[in-house]
Amino acid sequence: MKIGIIGAGLIGAERADALIKLSKFTSGKIMLTKVVDVDSKALKSIYEKFGVQVSNDVMSIFNEKLDWIFICTPHIFIKPLVLKCFEHGCHVLVEKPLGRSLLECDEILGKKPEHINLMVGFNYRFFNGVEALLADVKNKKFGKLISVNMVLGHGNSPGMENSWKLNKEQCGGGCLIDPGIHLIDLVRIISNSSSLRFRGGSTWTGFWKTGVEEEAHILMSNDNNLTFNLQISLNRWRSSFFVEVNGEDGYGILEGRGRSYGLQSYKTGRRWAWMDGINQAKSEIVIVEPYTADNSFLKETASILGFKVITDSSSSESCQTPCNYIEARENMNILNMCQVELAIHSVS
Repeated sequence: MKIGIIGAGLIGAERADALIKLSKFTSGKIMLTKVVDVDSKALKSIYEKFGVQVSNDVMSIFNEKLDWIFICTPHIFIKPLVLKCFEHGCHVLVEKPLGRSLLECDEILGKKPEHINLMVGFNYRFFNGVEALLADVKNKKFGKLISVNMVLGHGNSPGMENSWKLNKEQCGGGCLIDPGIHLIDLVRIISNSSSLRFRGGSTWTGFWKTGVEEEAHILMSNDNNLTFNLQISLNRWRSSFFVEVNGEDGYGILEGRGRSYGLQSYKTGRRWAWMDGINQAKSEIVIVEPYTADNSFLKETASILGFKVITDSSSSESCQTPCNYIEARENMNILNMCQVELAIHSVS
């Protein structure tokens, strides 16, 4: 299976690392053939780290007769590159989201050939803690769910105002689309409902002043009266990822995302466990011990390509499935609902 990557940035490097590891796990059944990017410095880093073929000529990747192409670029390039992959008969993994807007997403899907696989990268699903939490929700461990609180805050640095993620034309919006689409994906999975409704929210644009939302607060609910409270920020300064699921019988708490976000851990608790003679905090059970959370791209990439791996930080095979284009479109629809309600105009 021959695979190429468009985009040699942070996520392109993560996918390259995953493919190199999978090549070893599968005894060469998977081969990273080429990485292309217009950024010579990024390509040099990829070549020095992985020793794979690289090129500044992005279109040259379509001469390689590849089985899959992974698109790891700013969002503005997603639509034209996906359509180009369709023309050349390549299966596609595109990093979230599927386009800069619901309109672009639908334009992509309108051109998708039936025989082409189109997957969308939502690696948060494959964190050990997230997998365990989603499994507990599915198995109704917490009883009827009451509320879900989520926080995702990026700690940025000087010069962020010049990055593509704060450029509406290149990104499609601000923090709500990226990184907020990750939380929207988790909301949709936990809700298990097509009737999510926007209940309220606000945005803030005051620090970088590039015209896109830098912080967003969203309140949603589904037809089971389950409330979702989302906080998304590009100005947290201290990176943070937190999910709390509260049900009538108990709760689950997920913290961390690795690296600057801190080690990821996941614990659960029972309603009124303190009545057993210990305080509530000490009664909690750690389901996922703090770990580096550096295996999500490997697990997701393996799942997309049809392989199963057990990593050093995971004692079992992944129990999650990767995001297909149907789910990705549902995510974009929820995003669009929030943008409309908050009067955020997406790229047309």
